[in-house]
Amino acid sequence: MKTFRLKGLRLLLEKDTEPGHEKIELHEGLVINREEGGWWLLEVVVDADAKKVFDPLKEQETDVMMEVIISHENNDPATMVGRIRSGRELESTYSYLIDSKMAMKKEDVFNYILDSLIADGYTGDQLIEEFKNRKADNANWSQQMARSLYEQYREKGSPLSE
Repeated sequence: MKTFRLKGLRLLLEKDTEPGHEKIELHEGLVINREEGGWWLLEVVVDADAKKVFDPLKEQETDVMMEVIISHENNDPATMVGRIRSGRELESTYSYLIDSKMAMKKEDVFNYILDSLIADGYTGDQLIEEFKNRKADNANWSQQMARSLYEQYREKGSPLSE
């Protein structure tokens, strides 16, 4: 197993029938690659405000799309889908364990960008130049792809159910 520091977390939650990002303020957190069947375990330590977000997700056993920033604040987010396994109260904070799987890889984002460029009619040198421009804004493209995956999971079901 490999363990990393969790540096940032955003949940993609439905708000008024549209998906919206909910930034979670972390006190601390860990991301553990369990190295078995693609499963990851997140431990998040949060305050009472975030507890109001996590408790209903846990009670309803809701699968949630997450953008997880691992190791350094400047890293691009990894998109995961997870389900809260447990939650418990600590002294002044709350700890939640989230079983999760990667929803997409970095190359998936690049493929998504290329597909959008082709759909927009770019070819040749223009395609290469615009790809470089869009790739520089990888975090925004990751968010767009996460929204697209969120819609797919709503229609077809979560990969956690497989």
